Amino acid sequence: MDTKNDKIERLRRGRAFHKKIQEDWRENAEGDVRIEEWTTKPSGKKGRMDIFVGSDETDERLVAIAEIKNSDWDAMTPSAVRRNVRRQIRQIWSYITPQLESRKDVSPGVVFPKRPKDPNRLKLIEQMFEDEGIPVVWEDESVEERRTRS
Repeated sequence: MDTKNDKIERLRRGRAFHKKIQEDWRENAEGDVRIEEWTTKPSGKKGRMDIFVGSDETDERLVAIAEIKNSDWDAMTPSAVRRNVRRQIRQIWSYITPQLESRKDVSPGVVFPKRPKDPNRLKLIEQMFEDEGIPVVWEDESVEERRTRS
């Protein structure tokens, strides 16, 4: 069981990872990169996209939405993995839907710091996201490693 200090450390690492990925996008992505962009979800509630690339002021139709998650897939039970993936998918789709309603084409994605050790768990997570049209990026996996695995 996690101690209070373990939880604090996990949160600290998660915030640092979040900030690193956002900075990478600011420095390397093309277009109008917005960090922590607010949106109104279909439920009417406000939501905050970790990374949004696009513009409301132009006729540009393509936007990108990336969520950054610090999920520790190895620490979860199989049912918790499925539950967390479904929750994250719902969250990302709550950001995609308003863009589609504004006649935008959306390129979504989710970024995690590291792959689960169990290859079956890895496949399950990727498949669940892929079934919903959301590509997964693992920060600890190079493009070459991903190609080899595919």
